[in-house]
Amino acid sequence: MKKILILLIFFVKILFSADLNSTLINETNSTLYKNLIKSIDLKSEEGRLQKALITKILKIDSDKIKPFKIAKVKNQNDFINNFWDIIEALSNAKKFQENLSSLKDQLDSIKEDISNLDANATNLLTLELEYAYYYKKYQKLKSDIQNIDNSYKSWIDSLLKNLENIEFNANNLNKKIKYLNKKISYIDKKIKKLSIEKERWKVLNQKIYVKNLEKEIDRLQSLKDYYLKKEIKLELISFFKAAKSKSEDVFKIKEDILQTASKLSDNAIKESLDEVLNITISKTVGIKLALFYQLKSTTLTFFVTNRVFGVPFYKIVFAIAIFLLFLVLRKLFVLIVLKSLQKIASKTKTKIDDAFLKIVDNPLKFAFIILGFYLAILVMDIENEALFKIVKSLVIFDIFWLFYESVEAMQKPIYNFAKRFGHELYREIGSFFIKTLKIFIFSVGLVAILQEWSINVSAFLASLGLGGLAFALAAKDTASNLFGGLTILADRSLKIGDWIKVGSVEGDVEDIGLRSIKVRTFEKSLITLPNQIVANNPIENFSRRDIRRIKTRIGLTYSTTKEQLQNILNDIKNMLKSHPKIDKKATMIVNFDEFEDSSLSIFIYCFTNTAVWTEYLQIREDINLKIMDIVQKHKAEFAFPSQSIYVEKLKGLSNNYMHS
Repeated sequence: MKKILILLIFFVKILFSADLNSTLINETNSTLYKNLIKSIDLKSEEGRLQKALITKILKIDSDKIKPFKIAKVKNQNDFINNFWDIIEALSNAKKFQENLSSLKDQLDSIKEDISNLDANATNLLTLELEYAYYYKKYQKLKSDIQNIDNSYKSWIDSLLKNLENIEFNANNLNKKIKYLNKKISYIDKKIKKLSIEKERWKVLNQKIYVKNLEKEIDRLQSLKDYYLKKEIKLELISFFKAAKSKSEDVFKIKEDILQTASKLSDNAIKESLDEVLNITISKTVGIKLALFYQLKSTTLTFFVTNRVFGVPFYKIVFAIAIFLLFLVLRKLFVLIVLKSLQKIASKTKTKIDDAFLKIVDNPLKFAFIILGFYLAILVMDIENEALFKIVKSLVIFDIFWLFYESVEAMQKPIYNFAKRFGHELYREIGSFFIKTLKIFIFSVGLVAILQEWSINVSAFLASLGLGGLAFALAAKDTASNLFGGLTILADRSLKIGDWIKVGSVEGDVEDIGLRSIKVRTFEKSLITLPNQIVANNPIENFSRRDIRRIKTRIGLTYSTTKEQLQNILNDIKNMLKSHPKIDKKATMIVNFDEFEDSSLSIFIYCFTNTAVWTEYLQIREDINLKIMDIVQKHKAEFAFPSQSIYVEKLKGLSNNYMHS
């Protein structure tokens, strides 16, 4: 009677609930499930499946994570075993956390299947029970995981309260660990050998052998995990001994433990170890001290273990530090030594010491960089011939830089020497000498560096053979430009600052080089002309003239009388002769020379006494205004282009014309 009543209550719940599924997942009374089994038709396949699902639901509590409980701690083994139980509990929680997502996917899939079924479907109850099973399992695992996440730190606290009372004996630990490592190494070799054998049987499609080998490999892996866990427990003894004394060795031992744990097949144990060991360190050593030790340990480990091109990172850091030190010394040398010497040199009467300091300034600064780079290589302990050749090449470069700076400092004496060849072109000749010396120094320095790298330049040039002829032909234009530059300097046809015109190029000469001259046009663009083109073309040098021509025409109307025209001509001539800016020695012409279509044309030809463009324009403007005054004075008019159009009227009418 009691059972019938319970079943009735259960089915009433089903009738009045939103759906059967919500009733099953929320039902916590196991008696209802047990009685439901009795009401199921076990003869059918569907009934047997439903019974199996209800049995699983009733056993759902057995799938929970084993609750952790601190056992009695009397010695180091008890302490380590309790600590390991915490690790395993947290590890299981992490593994079950991974299972939650797959359970969620299963629930979604079953829910979708239920929604697609009819209310009278025979397998509806089966799917509802399956959904209830996975839902209860999901909720149980989620609850257990949350319980561990909320409790494991308190478990650690409870265990660490016993730390001060435990004596950790680290004697013979290394020997024991070494023994375990031998066993693990032996197992690794066996696993590797069996894995190779398994692949061979796979190729031969021998599934039975493959399956047997997989079982043996799994067995060996389990055995390996067992030995690894024993090794970790031994290392934990050293860890807690260091933690108890608040030694910074805990960080190194922790890394060793994690290194051992990384060999385990279960990665969750390593993650749990890392998490729990960090908490243990912060609680035993102290957060501030732990952070300091950890930072120190991490930094040292990083610098010692990491390598760049085979060089330990700490050596690279030392090398960089030495190089930076020499950069600082270089700065101090400039601010203290060089500045002091420059002040002393500025007070002496001679300029030789000033020139000397200017010569050695930059090469001495660069010498500090070379020395710092060389010592950095020594510190890194790099035995690389190429690097030492680079250092030697830099030394050669610095020496020839000294010679190059000598040429820069000797520019004034070179220009003074060039004045012996003529004051007009001394700048161009001096510039030519300076550039030639610089190219020579650069060439010799380059050859010296190439010789250091075992490149025989003379043998290379001698071995060119026919290639040398081709090179000479290719260099023909270069040679032409070089001799063209010498021709320009010898002819003194132009100099820097001259206003010239070569072909269609017009502008001011900015530079005369060995290969080309540079001309700045009036549009401010820079044009480079090869010397051979300049030497082989007419050069119009406007800067060489001292006067400038005025050549113009004015036209008077045909209504101008002979007397008016004669008076205008005489007045213009007198005006030009009396004008202070017109050159009286140069040709001066004012004549009525042509009857043009619309005017009586007067030709005016004279020269200003200046070649300066702006002054020339002002003079020309003044003359034009005075010519206008003269024409107006004699009541004449300037002509402008015009036409006469004749219009013939109809027959019988007189002819007229219109003048325009």
